[in-house]
Amino acid sequence: MIMKRKNDIFRFLCLTLLLMIGVGGLHAQVDYLCLTAETAYSTVKLRGVNMTADFQVKKGTGDWENYTLGTIITLEAIGDKVYFKGNYKGLGTSKFIKFDMYGKISASGNVMTLTDGDIPTTSLAGKDYCFCFLFQACAALTTAPELPATTLAPCCYSNMFWGCDNLTTAPTLPATTLANYCYEGMFKSCTGLTALPNLPATIMAEGCYYYMFQGCTGLTEAPTLPTTTLAKSCYKEMFRDCTELTTPPTLPVTTLAESCYEGMFRGCTGLKAAPKLSATTLAPDCYYSMFRECTGLTTAPELPAITMVDGCYGRMFEDCTKLTTAPELPATTLADYCYGWMFSGCTGLTTAPELKATQMAVHCYNEMFGNCTGLTTAPELPAKNLDEGCYCGMFAGCTSLKTPPELPATTLADYCYEAMFIYCDSLTTAPVLPATTLTISCYYMMFQGCTELTTAPLLPAKTLAKTCYQRMFNGCSKLNNIKVNFTAWNEAENSTQNWVEGVSATGTFTCPAGLDTTLKDASHVPVGWTVDITTGINTPVVDKNQLDPKGIMYNLSGQRVDENYKGIVIQNGKKYLKKH
Repeated sequence: MIMKRKNDIFRFLCLTLLLMIGVGGLHAQVDYLCLTAETAYSTVKLRGVNMTADFQVKKGTGDWENYTLGTIITLEAIGDKVYFKGNYKGLGTSKFIKFDMYGKISASGNVMTLTDGDIPTTSLAGKDYCFCFLFQACAALTTAPELPATTLAPCCYSNMFWGCDNLTTAPTLPATTLANYCYEGMFKSCTGLTALPNLPATIMAEGCYYYMFQGCTGLTEAPTLPTTTLAKSCYKEMFRDCTELTTPPTLPVTTLAESCYEGMFRGCTGLKAAPKLSATTLAPDCYYSMFRECTGLTTAPELPAITMVDGCYGRMFEDCTKLTTAPELPATTLADYCYGWMFSGCTGLTTAPELKATQMAVHCYNEMFGNCTGLTTAPELPAKNLDEGCYCGMFAGCTSLKTPPELPATTLADYCYEAMFIYCDSLTTAPVLPATTLTISCYYMMFQGCTELTTAPLLPAKTLAKTCYQRMFNGCSKLNNIKVNFTAWNEAENSTQNWVEGVSATGTFTCPAGLDTTLKDASHVPVGWTVDITTGINTPVVDKNQLDPKGIMYNLSGQRVDENYKGIVIQNGKKYLKKH
């Protein structure tokens, strides 16, 4: 009985309050999304892209009116205001609404009134893509509205302020638990942005900060990133092309996630020192392109991990032209593309780090030092167990490298040495190549463009493989000595296609008996070269019973002859004196 009386009293007080202030008074307490003119005759319209929704607007102190998407609203005087509310939620990257603005306009109030109307909440649950592209390319926007949501949804703020280049201060972002791609591209290309909000989130989600501040060229300092647990692509390209950024955030996490730091500071040309990277447990592509094109970076962080994973350091310092010293690389266990392009284009690098691994992985050193034009000393390469493409382009374009490392492996893998020294135009000697069994494209373009190379390494293999020597010495303009051990050209598989194109006009081609040396062009014996087929040939045998006069025979110049030829002939690798 007492409880019922209290409930009746409560209802009576609520009814009395409602009668006193009215429904309009309750609405007046809501901080609706508001756009205010900062210059006279500024205009705004809200338009739908492949979708529609219900909205109402109120100009100044007027009444709420239904709004038709695409209608232009003119704010004639400085300080004129227009308020918005509705039941909108985006449906994806091809179905959304967005503002178009002209003049100079500041936003204020609660953006949630666009989706929650008169009763704004702090939850975007179930409203994926809700504010995606909302203010994209609004160059007239000078301030952002409030974004109070603490419960986010996938892509809820994706590209929301992309291209708002007069926005100087980002709004507060209170959420501590993020959603997949929630802040993706949110302030991309906001070139006037100088003040960032705190980012208090400690629970990440896939792609949550993906290129959030990309191209914000006014930023000099990054916000604190407090999380200790990462998610896939969480910081991917977050500060890419922030050219004035000089102070990066601390990155204390020791266990990484796939692509977590990929491209995070790519193109941050003002960055001189990298943050400390303490992780010893890596993830695929975790540091891929992290400092790529940071042309002001002079010092690399320590990299303590000893076990690699696929693509972990790929392109990490590519085109860091002021980097003079590489970090130590203590890893002994490699993975596919783990060091691919890691220092490519680091023209200030003169010495390579020690590489201790003896077991290669697929393309593990792929173009690792490509176009490091200042590199004068190559690291030792002790590995004898190769894998597909393991040294592919490793020193491509290293124009200061004169002496190559030893290559001790006797068992090859497909593409293992492909383009390894291509365009190393200071290289004067070639490494010994001891393998006698070849594989697909194993030496493809290995020395192409090495214009100072005069003598090719001995090629001991007796049988060729598909494209094994293709373009191997192409463009080696001073090369004048080649010695091979094969006896057939293997035309069908292009084993030597264009392999001596552009070599010296004169030279010596040494080969075993039986190789057809009448073929003189860029894919066989170099034109104008002398053929030497005497080395390693047994002394002439007179016993005609061992010679098959109907079989294939060659003279000492390597030309095929018929049964009527008289003199010394070569058959099956042996010399015979044929008298009749």
